[in-house]
Amino acid sequence: MSDQPALNLVPLSGRIGAAVTDPDLDLLLADEGAQAELRQALLDHMVVVLRDLDPTPEQHLDLARVFGEPLPGEANNPSHPDFPDIVVFDSEGGYKADRWHTDVTFRPVIPKAAVLCMRVNPEVGGDTMWTNCCDAWDELSNGMKRLLENRRAYHEIVPGHGAEHPVVVTHPETGRQALFVNEIFTRRIVNLPPYESDAILPFLIEHVKRPEFTYRHRWAAGDIVIWDNRVTQHYALFDFVGRRMVHRVGIAGTAPAA
Repeated sequence: MSDQPALNLVPLSGRIGAAVTDPDLDLLLADEGAQAELRQALLDHMVVVLRDLDPTPEQHLDLARVFGEPLPGEANNPSHPDFPDIVVFDSEGGYKADRWHTDVTFRPVIPKAAVLCMRVNPEVGGDTMWTNCCDAWDELSNGMKRLLENRRAYHEIVPGHGAEHPVVVTHPETGRQALFVNEIFTRRIVNLPPYESDAILPFLIEHVKRPEFTYRHRWAAGDIVIWDNRVTQHYALFDFVGRRMVHRVGIAGTAPAA
């Protein structure tokens, strides 16, 4: 039995992201060793890029199952007509995701990961960025870390539909801590006075966006990007002319915990 790894990984930035060079979709869907390496790569790098695979919808779902159970699409998002677990984000339908966020933090339980495939890409623009929320936590001062210990924040999508989560969460597999507030869904730190929350929360939201924590992906049709939704945020640039359509499969997760 060879000790040679099945996958060759190349880092994509100093803090987050790696690409599998010359990925083989058939191998990833059939070989348990390659699948184990892919899962470990996601834990190590938080974002994994598989270029130019162009999977069928069935293959897209099978690849998602390498990481866990696919989630049904959210009621507020359109799904593939034949595959309800594949969410379709289409700029022709008015979709934008051009603010930093972690998916679905307005619910008590969030997806552990997501597998995104580019189906229609504009000629120029439409990149997606990801940021490393563990490094964002690590680089706060000790004084700020002490202030944020045991704090909780309220996340919502519309008034009255939300959930509370720790401001600092612990990854259930790696044990790393991560800053867990985002621009779209986090409204306030609930166990601080409102005027303190109003001062501190905007600072934390901006801190997570620091360029040195990020990776920016220039898409080509058929690319797949997998990310760990528990410790990252992402941002889709709306800077293009033409159509941009992606298919996403979310992976069932657990409630974020301190």
